[in-house]
Amino acid sequence: MKLHAITILPLLALGAAAFSQACTVTSTNGGTDAGTSSGSSGSSGSSGSSGSSGSSGSSGSSGSSGSSGSSGSSGAVDGGACGFGEPNDTRDTATAITLGTGYGGCLSDADKDFYSFTAPADAEGGYVVADITNVTGYVTGRFMTTTDNAEVYADQPANAGASLKLYIAVSSGVKYNFEVEHYVGNDAFSYSMKLTYTKNVDPSAAAKSKATAAQLTLGTASPGVFSAGYKTAAIAPADYDRYFKIDLAAGPATVKLLNVPADVWGQFKVIDASNVEVTTATAANVGASIPSQAVSIPTAGTYYIVPGLYVGAPKAAGQGAIPESFTKQYTVTVTQP
Repeated sequence: MKLHAITILPLLALGAAAFSQACTVTSTNGGTDAGTSSGSSGSSGSSGSSGSSGSSGSSGSSGSSGSSGSSGSSGAVDGGACGFGEPNDTRDTATAITLGTGYGGCLSDADKDFYSFTAPADAEGGYVVADITNVTGYVTGRFMTTTDNAEVYADQPANAGASLKLYIAVSSGVKYNFEVEHYVGNDAFSYSMKLTYTKNVDPSAAAKSKATAAQLTLGTASPGVFSAGYKTAAIAPADYDRYFKIDLAAGPATVKLLNVPADVWGQFKVIDASNVEVTTATAANVGASIPSQAVSIPTAGTYYIVPGLYVGAPKAAGQGAIPESFTKQYTVTVTQP
């Protein structure tokens, strides 16, 4: 289907009888996806024939006029009546959309609208916010991963006619589906929709393995982000790990993990070049920093500080405001006497 910016005529009433007007769509850029008009009215009945004249009697009374034809039924309340963008009722017929562009559509009885988008190829990843507005019914929004056709998150507002805002953390170059459908009821209604992408500000984005570890300088704080995007229905805990490397002398050292987001229960590990774990330090609770952790370095060499998750994971898809972990940078600092 072709999607365009739209102007939607005011909803005079909900329901099948009014839908031909409620979901008539006018494109602002020459589109031809306007909704189907209501059915034509029935033809009126023909008049009755005049009675024949009697011989020497008075003329017969004229016949009664034929009853007028019944009015035609209004256009069907289904995907065809919505017209704009149909058919996109399954994930296999999802309409590709451009992030940052506004669209309009409508839902009829038991209708679903599927859209698809691909996250930009940014190493940092990012997040997408879906805004559904100008709604007159109960609406549900749903994010899905296309790799495994899995639902990541679905929700709806509390009231009919309320707008809906959902978010999802996305991974570079990964394709997703977004579905809009009825929550309750079967009245037809129109809606406006816009999905917007924001790139993470993550200086540690490339540091997801020992081979690409970020270089630390003694006594200097280095930033990172506890963020990871969906590729399938679940995000692997290891996707939140970041690797920082530093050359240390044998003896005591101190490691700090500060500015931890409120929705992260963090920890860090110290490992050597052979992946042998030297120590693990865990925050006292969710949102807590690790202000100072003493570490005994067994031999001089290169070591890796690996901040990651202790238990649970920050919420990576939901309704409302985006989580603090999407944007707040933590810092890692290593010192030696």
